[in-house]
Amino acid sequence: CDDLHDCLGHIYHCLNRNKILQSIDGWMVAAIDGHEIGASYHRSCENCLEREIEVGGEKRIQYYNRLVALQIISANGYQFFLDMEMQLPGEDEVAAAHRLLERVIKNHPRSFDILLTDAIYLRPSTIELLRGKNKHLVSVLKANQPELLEEARTLMEPEPIEQFEQSRAHSRKTVSLRGMEGFTTDTITEPLRIVWSNEVTEKRERINKEWREKTVESDWFWATTMDSSLASTKSIFKLGHDRWRIENEGFNELTSYWHADHYFHHHHNSIEVLWLILFMAHATFHCFYRRNLKPEIKKGHTVIYFGRRMAAEVRVGNWWPPPPV
Repeated sequence: CDDLHDCLGHIYHCLNRNKILQSIDGWMVAAIDGHEIGASYHRSCENCLEREIEVGGEKRIQYYNRLVALQIISANGYQFFLDMEMQLPGEDEVAAAHRLLERVIKNHPRSFDILLTDAIYLRPSTIELLRGKNKHLVSVLKANQPELLEEARTLMEPEPIEQFEQSRAHSRKTVSLRGMEGFTTDTITEPLRIVWSNEVTEKRERINKEWREKTVESDWFWATTMDSSLASTKSIFKLGHDRWRIENEGFNELTSYWHADHYFHHHHNSIEVLWLILFMAHATFHCFYRRNLKPEIKKGHTVIYFGRRMAAEVRVGNWWPPPPV
């Protein structure tokens, strides 16, 4: 797959040169996350992962594949999948992510300054890898680091250091932020800064032809290697929520509209080739939509409309399906 990785790298340099990939508050930002591809009780390949699941009172072996992808997040809303790595049997998601990070930093050292991750990546090995390359980490803090989470809850001031509101259609969110630096654990020796966000969302939902009010309260914790001189508390809050873009505007789109989870050929290498090609198609399609289509043409139409129209024109031109040999 080396040529495909190089092709994605070429697309990255074109996007960067044409100012499509934009920094957020002066930082280039990327997110990394794992994604499970399909599952089967019958079909498998030599690199399939396995797990035991109880079905109808009977324990069965389920086979599945999993990948880890790195997505560059731009300030203008454009997201670009730069690279991916398949998870191998006998290793966890973080091991595959470390291989991916080593390759990305080697081939594209300036592609990101800050890495956004889920809580599973908040480990000494990940922090050491990133800080050794002069990169920063912003990670969700959950119960997988109970000592750090409990210490943050205990030591932080009861009064928030910043409060603000975010308004959207039919909802209003009140955010209260707290932050503190200098947290360490028995295994994490790099001093971390913890940001605590308490969010109260007031929603109006239409149920059975009636508008109903609903209030939802949630708490978010993020751990970062960036001190207050590098990023404000509100910036860490925004970056922490930007991590969801790789899921909402990345994997969800590829699986829902690009059939990425379908096993066209159940083989480890075939799966990797398919996803790399999909990354290229995804990048060029969204770049075409953003940069080539005039606002008047896009008015009144969704992105899906243009995707389906392009697919229809490919079929009309007899480009697909290919004629039988």
